[in-house]
Amino acid sequence: MGGIIRFLNTPVTTVQGSSLTPIDLLITVGIVLLFYILARVGARQFQNRLEGRLKLTPTNRRLIRTTVFLSILFAGVYTSLSSLGINLSIFLVPLGALSIGLGLGLQNLASNYIAGLVLMTEGTIRDGDVIEVDGIRGTVQEMSLRTTVVKTFSNTEVIVPNSLMVSQRLDNWTKSDQILRIESQIGVAYGTDIKTVHELLHARLTAHSAVLADPEPRTFLVEFADSALLFRIQYWIDDPAQRLSSLSDILEAIYSGLEEQGITIPFPQRDVWLQSAPVGQNVSLAAATKSEL
Repeated sequence: MGGIIRFLNTPVTTVQGSSLTPIDLLITVGIVLLFYILARVGARQFQNRLEGRLKLTPTNRRLIRTTVFLSILFAGVYTSLSSLGINLSIFLVPLGALSIGLGLGLQNLASNYIAGLVLMTEGTIRDGDVIEVDGIRGTVQEMSLRTTVVKTFSNTEVIVPNSLMVSQRLDNWTKSDQILRIESQIGVAYGTDIKTVHELLHARLTAHSAVLADPEPRTFLVEFADSALLFRIQYWIDDPAQRLSSLSDILEAIYSGLEEQGITIPFPQRDVWLQSAPVGQNVSLAAATKSEL
């Protein structure tokens, strides 16, 4: 027993002129582990007791949990180093040089973290929002300080750097509500009764279960095209997941309705007129060509 005590009190190294023994190192490790446990418990207690009262978004809850955890853990590291009698001011110069090196070498990584803080604090996007950025369209699955996970409509998960979310144009379809407007165009043959087409289009729109009554679906005659009268339909839905399926159902219903009414959906066509030149003109042209040869 005495040998163990002597070993624990035997200096193994010196830091800033102070001798460090194994028992000092064990105490330091114990302090770090204690603060690590406190950090985990503190973050969990925040989640269990405060999140419901504060009514935060999932993104903000995740940010605050991470901040609480890292703050307590940093306090533990600081306390453990102070307990060894280390003057922490000596680390300021090398930390400054290190920060310059990291700033030059890890600019993209740092910009991603800063962009993540901006997105989370401003509430630009939230979990569950339908967004489109840099050609990527889908639903926000999870946000972190560095990246945002977007699940596309093709059921793939894209990891988007947060710096891209800040620097590029970001379309948030569901920031204020879930309502989306869907548009499409339908062409019918010239000579078709316009009122009949309006009535048919409106009836097929209002019959679909996903189409909202308010705002009311609308139909417009928008163009006298080369081969058709072009009508535009507009309707609103409150479920972005039904964007394509609702449009497909409605277009199928419109096609069937036009077919029942005997209304033609035309395709581009051109009329070609052939006219023979007079015989005398052909002879004159042939003589002129021969003389040139």
